[in-house]
Amino acid sequence: MRPSIRSILVPIDFSAPSDRAIEYASTLAGGLGATVHLIHVLDPVSLQMPWETPIESAARHERLYQEGRAKLAVVAATLDRPRLPVTCEVRSGTPAIEIANAAVDYGADLIVMATHGRSGLPHLLLGSVAEHVIRHATCPVLAVRDEGPPGVPLNGYATVERSVGAGIA
Repeated sequence: MRPSIRSILVPIDFSAPSDRAIEYASTLAGGLGATVHLIHVLDPVSLQMPWETPIESAARHERLYQEGRAKLAVVAATLDRPRLPVTCEVRSGTPAIEIANAAVDYGADLIVMATHGRSGLPHLLLGSVAEHVIRHATCPVLAVRDEGPPGVPLNGYATVERSVGAGIA
């Protein structure tokens, strides 16, 4: 049985790699007639400032929530084309967990998300949201890596220079 992709979840953090994930999701959704669900997750733990009072923290969280909604609306407007339904949501919580939960809530058939390609100490210290989502999502995940300069190895592996046209692939 052939898989049917009717619902694509796209978690975004408004970074360049995230923009590439949006491009992939838009192209897939347009070709498949799928709905795109854009989400942005606010991580309360990383947003906490130790000097803030609870009232200040709540006000800042609300401001960031509203900013996130406004940015999502701008992104959705760029995707607005006939027969490409787009929804937007800002969530609050641990990003990887919220993304996996959103996939279930939206009945996503595919998650298209960016990976920042960290390795070594940055990966160890910051972790990988994409890796966690890949391990825990109930649907397939397409991890889109930010494109580096041509010929530069991604993740330390040798790359085949865009030589398909030259017949060397």
